Amino acid sequence: MRLVILQVGFGAGGAEKVVAMLAAHRAAAGDEVHVAALGAATPDSYFPYPPGVRRHALAAAGPVARLAAIRRLLRDLRPDLAIAFLTKVNALTLTAGIGLPVPVIVSERNNPARQAAHPLWRPAQALLMRRAAAAVMQTDRARQDLPRSVRARAHVIANPCEPLPGLAPAGAETGAAGPVRLVAVGRLDRQKGFDLLIAAFARMHADRPARLTIFGEGPERAQLTALAHRLGVAEKVEMPGATDRPGGWIGAADLLVVPSRFEGFPNVIAEAVVTGLPVVAFDCDYGPRELIRPGENGLLVPPEDVSALAAAMTRLAGDPALRRRMAAAAGPSRAALDPARILSDWDRLIASVPRPARADQAGAPASALSS
Repeated sequence: MRLVILQVGFGAGGAEKVVAMLAAHRAAAGDEVHVAALGAATPDSYFPYPPGVRRHALAAAGPVARLAAIRRLLRDLRPDLAIAFLTKVNALTLTAGIGLPVPVIVSERNNPARQAAHPLWRPAQALLMRRAAAAVMQTDRARQDLPRSVRARAHVIANPCEPLPGLAPAGAETGAAGPVRLVAVGRLDRQKGFDLLIAAFARMHADRPARLTIFGEGPERAQLTALAHRLGVAEKVEMPGATDRPGGWIGAADLLVVPSRFEGFPNVIAEAVVTGLPVVAFDCDYGPRELIRPGENGLLVPPEDVSALAAAMTRLAGDPALRRRMAAAAGPSRAALDPARILSDWDRLIASVPRPARADQAGAPASALSS
């Protein structure tokens, strides 16, 4: 089959990682796979793709230009199926596909109720979702929050995840008295809550020698840097940007902290729990609760509670034995998020979507936008 997958960019985000894995898997199974990034100027990707996957950098700015670019791509490629990732891409793809014989699977990767949007966006999205052949949610709680008209066609498929290489043995990296390396990973924006993390770190680091590294890039870099200076922890907080390879942050970590205000399914927690790295996270909607077994592989604290976050960080930083026990508890997470299992769930969903019979299956022209 000819498959088109649409996303925002080719960067280092969780959706981009899953798209790359799904595209490679379907190409290996014999599909003709195209991946389009609406906001990308080039097809260069942080995550690797096999040579057989065609990448399309649409470089469209604004919803009208993106809508036109998606429709042009669908008309040029005439795919058997399109899969859209992320809230706005979902809505644009469903709109662009009106009148075209292309079934669309939408995949929500965040928490639409918490995302900033125009007041008309959510009712419009709810109407458009009725056009979707199926919807993929990452947690059952997210599926339950869908409109009833869509819920029956929604499927829960978690993110596939393999252990990351390079993690030091738990408790062996710092010793009982050395500074513990706290790591956070994500885009530097309000959703990820790094301002709350820096505030919590300022409360805990005097009680336990520690360093904090925040990997990622984004619009709040200057504000976060200023906050670290204002709270007197600038010398102990580093923000080196994104890692030069996927998962490269794991070698710098004794403990992962995820202070997000909201999530969809945080890939960084999945990577930690299957690798054997203890995690402290806010119990936000959605994802942390589905991945962290409190006391077994990490700790959950009430959402946006800076004092509780500081206390949990202090507890794990000061207890190498507990971190070792948590590191040894990766087995259930590895089984649940095994890529072969998760990608089989995608295969079954894709096979279940009816596709219109067309006479133009062979010889569809390649898009002029292709990389």
